[in-house]
Amino acid sequence: MTRSVGSLAHSLAAGARVGARGVVVHTGSAVDRDRRPAALRQVAQMLLPMLETLPDSAPDVLLEPTAGLGGSLCATIGELGPYLDALDRHPPAWLFLHTCHVFAAGHDLTAPGGVDTVLGELDRTVGLDRLRLVHANDAKDPCGSRRDRHESIGAGQIGLEPFRDLLAHPALDGISVIVETPGRKEGHAREVQTLKGLRPQ
Repeated sequence: MTRSVGSLAHSLAAGARVGARGVVVHTGSAVDRDRRPAALRQVAQMLLPMLETLPDSAPDVLLEPTAGLGGSLCATIGELGPYLDALDRHPPAWLFLHTCHVFAAGHDLTAPGGVDTVLGELDRTVGLDRLRLVHANDAKDPCGSRRDRHESIGAGQIGLEPFRDLLAHPALDGISVIVETPGRKEGHAREVQTLKGLRPQ
């Protein structure tokens, strides 16, 4: 954990030097489910002091829940509450919503009203005002697979319509959306154009 915190401190300092608006950090894992309370206490002991001493000029700390493999501390939206509680819901701790991860963790974005359901649960659990960034990636594997395998927008198990619903949601007003789909620069440019085409006109 000490090395992880040191790595985050280094990334935040580097981000500040280049004018980054945020630094994404995975929320970590426990060896097994029985050790989750101890792992959350360790998160509080190691990460909270850093958050409390960050200058106003520091990039945002963007917490990224994972797809849920192994002893992940944050995969489902419900697990975000205890994690942020461990950090005293400190203001510099913001959220990064990853569509492939949340789908793999078991939140079905493809169900009728699925996007509204997910964002509604996020609002009840931690508040949509904490959302700072969205990673828009389709998923190769079914909902609940816990497998973090990205696919091109519309070519995976999520499909196009949930992304259309997501981009139309008021919670995303002013929120940056990025892609990490298969392919290099040209492929990513196509993904961005696909997402732009799904936005409300």
